[in-house]
Amino acid sequence: MKKHDDKMIGKLYMRLLPVQIILVIIAGVNNIIDSTFASNMIGPDAMAVVGLFLPVLNLINSLNVLFSGGAQIMCGKYLGKNMVERTKSVFTIDMIAVTGITAIMVIICEVIPMQVAGVLGAQGEFCVQLASYIRGFVIGLIPLMLGTQLTAFLQIEQQEKRTYVAIGGMLASNVLFNYMFIAVWNMGLFGLGLSTSISNIVFFIIQATYYFAGKSIIGISLKKIVLADLKDILKNGFPQAITQLCIMIRSVIINYLIRDYVGPDGLATFSAVMTFGNLYWSVAAGVTSAVTMLASVYVGEENKESLRSLMRVYVKRGLVFVAAASAVYMSFCVPLTNIFYRDPNSTVYSMTVMGFLLFPISTPISATVVGFTNYIHCLGTNEGFMRFTALFDGAIGSAGMSVIFIPSIGMMGTWIAQIAGGVVLVLILLGFVIIKNKRFPRSGEDMMCFPKNFGVSSEDRIDLTVYTMEEALEISESVSDFCHAHGSPSKICNRTALCVEEMVKNIITHGFVGKKKHHIDMSVTYVNESIVVTIKDDCKAFNPKEAAELFDSEDMTHNIGLRLISGIAREMKYQNTFGLNVLTIVI
Repeated sequence: MKKHDDKMIGKLYMRLLPVQIILVIIAGVNNIIDSTFASNMIGPDAMAVVGLFLPVLNLINSLNVLFSGGAQIMCGKYLGKNMVERTKSVFTIDMIAVTGITAIMVIICEVIPMQVAGVLGAQGEFCVQLASYIRGFVIGLIPLMLGTQLTAFLQIEQQEKRTYVAIGGMLASNVLFNYMFIAVWNMGLFGLGLSTSISNIVFFIIQATYYFAGKSIIGISLKKIVLADLKDILKNGFPQAITQLCIMIRSVIINYLIRDYVGPDGLATFSAVMTFGNLYWSVAAGVTSAVTMLASVYVGEENKESLRSLMRVYVKRGLVFVAAASAVYMSFCVPLTNIFYRDPNSTVYSMTVMGFLLFPISTPISATVVGFTNYIHCLGTNEGFMRFTALFDGAIGSAGMSVIFIPSIGMMGTWIAQIAGGVVLVLILLGFVIIKNKRFPRSGEDMMCFPKNFGVSSEDRIDLTVYTMEEALEISESVSDFCHAHGSPSKICNRTALCVEEMVKNIITHGFVGKKKHHIDMSVTYVNESIVVTIKDDCKAFNPKEAAELFDSEDMTHNIGLRLISGIAREMKYQNTFGLNVLTIVI
């Protein structure tokens, strides 16, 4: 038996991470495929057209983040409070709202595509070509948006493999139809957009079949709707959505600056670098989104220790992962350039190599701030600071720096502006923490910025991690001492200690099977003159509450731990959250 360690949360964080990356990456992956076909089969001008479309992808990402990000936080808080039924309300409202808003976007883009292209900065023939691409792309926009939302909910249902299959189907179909529409049928930029639409439809159908089969815990239920959840979804998703929306505005501003001060080669360079840049940034966005998903659950539990553990995992694993991805991205600056441009003596080639080399430097810097601000956002405090950092990270910082650097040093200024904006953002976060603590932060605890009345004090809580049966046998003494220290009657102290020991031993006996290494995280807290025991394990799903209702009345030794709990517990709740069994007992 040990004090609480980071291993269970670390394993959970790394398991959630791939899907969180995919959630951000979906639109960007198809954009890479489109850009490759555009540059190699249509021509450099087509590549510039795809680059002008990037702000629309940013808008799509902002809407996806607004709803999926807000829904994730709301579901996390409801799960942390054992309010599973409310997640159905969140799911239903989320899907209806996304469908309605996306339908409006599709109508606008299909009715006035030339005007939309003009707003994005296209002129002359570029405007005609971009309008053609837009018309093909938006056909599959509703399936793309709904499929992205389903990705977040499928993770709650532990259906990550279905998402991986859907992504594979999307990529394969996009490559196939791009080849057919462009190389075989010569449909140009309209065919380029249409192939992406078809791939988005494939992606959605594979995801949605899980819900059509009626297997899901969460599903559409008009009877379960609580309209107040829509407001909370928008409120919680707003800061992240504002960042994405500002990135869209920033992209438009940078497009105009590059067009006026660098020229077509600069636009083609920016398009190539940001095509893979958006894919690469999805790694950092996934790392920070995983923080949001787990932090929302632990905030719902008011679990300080798990939040501390989560942020340690984020720094030691998440940010290291982002830094490693940056190094890999930089090392492939030449091969990535060769995907789009083949002449090493051309200006666009040398500028693109430099862009692939410099752009990744800004990402770990920005990810450091975004992870901590996402955590602060889940706390539900300091909304003003969240809105400011969202605006600064999305537009004010790098766009403002671009206005300074691009006119003076050209294309190089685009990448220097990203780095400078990230450094300023770090200083803003540090200033916020200093103001909150009224001193310079001296430890990780200072960075947590817990509200005064959040959770319970360390004196009223113990956190333990159990790996072996020997440790399970020792646990009763710690639990008994804790209960005695808080004035519980000896009978309650002894029974609580015994039932916890029996439950932990039962989990080890029946759950610690196979080659996978398992362990148990548990906490005992004193809240409102009650003892609250929370036991979490990463074994096969098992509901002790249901088992407690199936006692064998003739065998009094059977399920002794559950018998003890049912005899003294005022309340017992169970749920399976992201693959963890979570049993909460109030005594």
